[in-house]
Amino acid sequence: MASVKMQWRGDVQMGQNCVLYGNKVIEAVRRVADYFAPILETAAKKGAIWVDRTSNARQTLRAWVDELANDTVMLYLSHGMWYGVFLEAKYAGRYAIIWPTLQAHIEPIMQMLKGIFG
Repeated sequence: MASVKMQWRGDVQMGQNCVLYGNKVIEAVRRVADYFAPILETAAKKGAIWVDRTSNARQTLRAWVDELANDTVMLYLSHGMWYGVFLEAKYAGRYAIIWPTLQAHIEPIMQMLKGIFG
């Protein structure tokens, strides 16, 4: 009976290239998130329909990016005032700005990611 022997070469290089590619993916996603953070923040501040009394709610709307792990990038948009939850949820969401802003920008974000990754 004949025996067959296989030898694999380049497995170390392939592993290194996979790690390098993964890092480039995270870097690209981070750049997209960094690009959209100020856009989301500005849109939320301009689009909020509530009447300012102190301007604190509008001024403390913030968008920022954080890397939660080596493979996780998070884009946040949130209120900075404790009563922001009431603006979002009370009166059937009439004064909500977080979710409407995210909904308005999800398509451009996805298009940019598709442009990068195909």
